[in-house]
Amino acid sequence: MATFHGHKQSYVTEFRNYEDGAWYTVTVTLQEKETLRVGYEEFTDGDDNLFEQSSFDSLEKLHEFEKRFRPLSIQAQDHECHKLVHGVRVCASLHFNSDDLRFYDAVVDRVEEHNHSRTKDAECLCTFILSWLQGPNEGKLSAAGIGDICIVQPISEPVPAVASFLEITRRRIESKSGQELVADCHTGTKTKTKMGFFERMEKGKQRAKRSVLGSSSPEESMEDKELEGKRNVCMILIGNVDKELCPSTAVEFLYKHTQVSASIFIFPSLSFEIYTRGAIMTHTEQDFQKLCDFLTEQNYIITSSTGRPWVVIEKQVGLKNVKASIGTLFPKSENATQEGKNKTSNTLRIVNSGTQEFKIASDKRDLFTEFADHQVRLHKKLAFLEGSVSEI
Repeated sequence: MATFHGHKQSYVTEFRNYEDGAWYTVTVTLQEKETLRVGYEEFTDGDDNLFEQSSFDSLEKLHEFEKRFRPLSIQAQDHECHKLVHGVRVCASLHFNSDDLRFYDAVVDRVEEHNHSRTKDAECLCTFILSWLQGPNEGKLSAAGIGDICIVQPISEPVPAVASFLEITRRRIESKSGQELVADCHTGTKTKTKMGFFERMEKGKQRAKRSVLGSSSPEESMEDKELEGKRNVCMILIGNVDKELCPSTAVEFLYKHTQVSASIFIFPSLSFEIYTRGAIMTHTEQDFQKLCDFLTEQNYIITSSTGRPWVVIEKQVGLKNVKASIGTLFPKSENATQEGKNKTSNTLRIVNSGTQEFKIASDKRDLFTEFADHQVRLHKKLAFLEGSVSEI
């Protein structure tokens, strides 16, 4: 006999379902450190989603999954209508029929203000025009009352079960990626050792409403073959990068702040250098521009946990330019791969204008820029002298 989830469970999280894209109130548990169970309030145990590590074969896919969890949105109260101004993101309900109510994200486009009722509760009579970001009305406008609107809560810290699952799966993906960098990109069939949850859902072992997207083919290594298939590739070269920074940390940081899934390369450095360089690659000019805007914003500086500020060195658009810049700078040897796996996960952060940290980072950035300009002049002088020697 099917059982419904009891109200005694902790429903403080909401999850964006893969099938209909709607937000649902859920409880999340980690089973044997390998399977994440997502249980839906007012649904039976048979409707739970079970996500396995093997369902995720790339960091991009894992990042997208992480964004589907957040604290439970709170029903807006009548006296809170002043918070619902233009541009505020909300989670609002859509009525499909009398028994089918689903929640999707929208932003407040404008408010048609009305005096609150003179009853004891001072009921809000305002009309909120919403611009839908998700769901069947995506891109459209519609009117809603305050009773249809929930206030999206900031993410202060991840759900412990989700955080543990993500960390375990992330390490698995990084380990697998390190092995694939030195393997032929067409020998990835070994990674499909068993049918994962995404495939099982497609086979119909769960209700269609709770099905999730099928898993994609294994990741190929980022070599010339992949670049050839990405004709619109764009790249941003970053200088003054901390030598201990992991590419996966940079990927997560950029996705968190821009929603752009980029490929990150941290280049080898000479033993006497105190910093290294990195390359951020995207495959659409829209994502490229979004990252450029984020990286060059004047009101903050991106630094490592040690305080080393990032500096944009160069921007490249087009396959030919990018390949000329990065050459064949990919780890090929077993030692190179092992070195990448042993790097510590140096973190990144944003320091805002007006703070002491910003001033220090700004001074350090100026020092690096002055040093880099001096190097440019030395390179030009070297090129001139080499030309003079060849003419002798």
